[in-house]
Amino acid sequence: MKTIRAAIFFIAFLSWMPLHAATPAPGNAGSAKPASPAAAPAAAAPAEDLPSVPAPQFPQAQSKLDGWKQTLDQVESALRARAIDDVILNDLRDRAAAAQSQARELISGMTPPLEAATARAAELAPSPEATAPPPDDVKLERAKLVAEVAARQGIVQQAKLINVRAQQTIDAISDRRRAIFNDSVLQRSPSLVSPAFWITAASAVPIAAGHLVELLSKWGRVLASQPLRAASGFVIAAIVVLGFFLSPGRRWWSRWTKRDPEIANPSPLRKTGSAAVIVLADTALTAVALLVLYQALIMLGVLPDDVSPIIRALFLGITFGFFFVRLTIAVLAPSRPTWRLIELDNAAADGMISFSVLLAIIIAVGVVVDATNLAIGAPVELSIASQGIVAVVKALLYMGALRVAAATEADDETPAASSAKKSAWRLLIPVGWVMATAAVLAPLGGYVAFARFVTIEMGVVITALMSFVLLSRFAAVLINTTFAFHGAIGRFLRQTAGLGSGAVRQIAAVLGGLIQLSLIGLTAFVVLTTWGIRSDDVVTSMSSAFFSFQIGNITISPSAILGAVAVLIIGVMATRALKRWLEERFLPETNLDVGVRSSIGTGAGYAGVILATLIALSYVGLNLQNVAIVAGALSVGIGFGLQSIINNFVSGLILLVERPIKVGDRIEVGSRMGVVKRINVRATEIATYDNLSVIVPNAELISGQVVNWMHGSYSARLSVTVGTSGDADPDKVIEILLDIVAHHPRALKSPEPFAILGNFAADGLEFMVFFHVAHIGIDAGAANEVRLEILKRFRKEGIDLPNPQRDLHVRDLDRIEALVRELVRPERSSPS
Repeated sequence: MKTIRAAIFFIAFLSWMPLHAATPAPGNAGSAKPASPAAAPAAAAPAEDLPSVPAPQFPQAQSKLDGWKQTLDQVESALRARAIDDVILNDLRDRAAAAQSQARELISGMTPPLEAATARAAELAPSPEATAPPPDDVKLERAKLVAEVAARQGIVQQAKLINVRAQQTIDAISDRRRAIFNDSVLQRSPSLVSPAFWITAASAVPIAAGHLVELLSKWGRVLASQPLRAASGFVIAAIVVLGFFLSPGRRWWSRWTKRDPEIANPSPLRKTGSAAVIVLADTALTAVALLVLYQALIMLGVLPDDVSPIIRALFLGITFGFFFVRLTIAVLAPSRPTWRLIELDNAAADGMISFSVLLAIIIAVGVVVDATNLAIGAPVELSIASQGIVAVVKALLYMGALRVAAATEADDETPAASSAKKSAWRLLIPVGWVMATAAVLAPLGGYVAFARFVTIEMGVVITALMSFVLLSRFAAVLINTTFAFHGAIGRFLRQTAGLGSGAVRQIAAVLGGLIQLSLIGLTAFVVLTTWGIRSDDVVTSMSSAFFSFQIGNITISPSAILGAVAVLIIGVMATRALKRWLEERFLPETNLDVGVRSSIGTGAGYAGVILATLIALSYVGLNLQNVAIVAGALSVGIGFGLQSIINNFVSGLILLVERPIKVGDRIEVGSRMGVVKRINVRATEIATYDNLSVIVPNAELISGQVVNWMHGSYSARLSVTVGTSGDADPDKVIEILLDIVAHHPRALKSPEPFAILGNFAADGLEFMVFFHVAHIGIDAGAANEVRLEILKRFRKEGIDLPNPQRDLHVRDLDRIEALVRELVRPERSSPS
């Protein structure tokens, strides 16, 4: 069956290929569509005797095109240089991206008048059945339109060429940037175990120290010359910090960041919100204070330009260090396991904090040392030595943290559930060991840049993963809380927008899924930024791929596909609204039969869905010829024995559209009774009450008789048959049966239950009691409960159940007795 399905989808795919292979790529001009197919006969009509008219000119558009071509020529020429830095690459990319964006805008603005002129020219074209030539004024107007279409098509084609060329240039810039990054990461340097290298680095220390002392002395002289301005910057920063601690924000901050270890089960919102506030408040306070101090020193003129990079690196390192430590504390919650966001042992969580503090200090020191070496123009050997030492120290700290995590993981292997939860973190431990070992060994082999990159990547990955855990859990809890039944947004949507609780939950689920996908994409992008990937490259690639991308000769446009899906959804919703209006408002006011009205409503539904499907297919360019190809291929398959497959396929579509049965219904098919679990296009899965799965072809459900206990209404009538002895009082028995059913909690009061004397049996009387239940799928066991209660009441009231008795009549009994006496008499007369 899988082979048959694959063949059917392959035939459909082949029918899709000619469409996109023959359709020109719409470029990346937003939602602009290619010119109408009618443009071909309108633009070129050699058989027509049209007057010669001058083609319209678009000097402004042509001037823009020439300018963009010149810009791309300059960018491509600059890219041919052997040595080029990242700053120049960014400038070249911005120029190419600007040309591409403006070309897309030109295509979007030129396409609507081009389509309008093409449509008018097609209307003025002579029909093949016409015998008389068209008037001269019609010919002149058509000639003008043909010339306009040709001129506009030329502009659009040039803009599309600019668009493609700019995208290729941007891709080339990205490739060049990645090549530069790879060369810098794998750049060979002296080995850290070489004595000659350390001798050279040691000889460069006095020179670098002298430059640093001279730089700091210069700054000291500037501060000493203007002490009032220097003190003002620190006073401003102190006022910002004290203003926060003395404001009501301090109380709010302390209330949310306080984690009481005595609370055994904090609420999810309080748990995740406290972690988020710990990171946000502490990091924001440090960052704002340092930013105010830095800007104040610059504005007051007491921070020289050659000292500014060092101070800026110092402030950035301190800010990141605070962020990293507070993020680790927020996620791991040392000494407070009930507040912890990930499954980790107490010993591991407490041990990780000390390593996070040391890592934050080393990272800040590395940033400041790199900025200082660059500012003082330190020798290359000194920069390599400092970067190698920092990389090795960070790698050793990573190893220590991994050892703590691995040791505590190994001590707790008994609970299976806990082991399953920690499996994801276990996978990171061996990967971290490999990366940390590579960062230690690489400087010894002369690859200091590679070790530096690995340690930076490890820090970025750890920070990104902890941030993702915090943000994803906080976002999920926040959405669930606000969209809950009594939440602020949930209550607003129910009371103002008129949405039901189910619709509100669906909106919350979709919104939560989108946020989680966005966080996953953001985390992946942050991790990839260290690999030389820029955000503008990602955005440009995603934008281009959204409008169109090619696989071989096939052009796929996700934007057109999404537009077709939107058209289909709107068409189906409009069809359902029309069908509901016909069935509930219009048709009941007519004198038509109920069956005719049902047929009209069903036919209108089918027609609307088919029409919406055709419109959606035409939106993406699929014509009836491709549909005919699919139908022809299917007819060939039917001729080779696919009749039953197609029958079940069509029957499945009917079941999905008409829904005579649906998932969860209790049905009877032949001698089998069960609950519908799944409806596929070929067969339907039914779960019987013996816990067996029965696969029923859809054709049997359409052509055969099916009993659906829950079609239209879940309510159903149950009956219980009971027998009594022949001398029982019928009125009393019926009274007892009705009383039992009336007091049963799952029996409905309306329709009213009733009991009858069903039959005169050979052994007594047969009574039947009938009652309704609200949900046959849930309340089917009420019949058994009624039988048990009947048995108890009959025994209590002294009503006997039928006791079958039979009389045995034997012929010639006298002769049998005489024969038995003759056989017994000799035995008695014989001696003992």
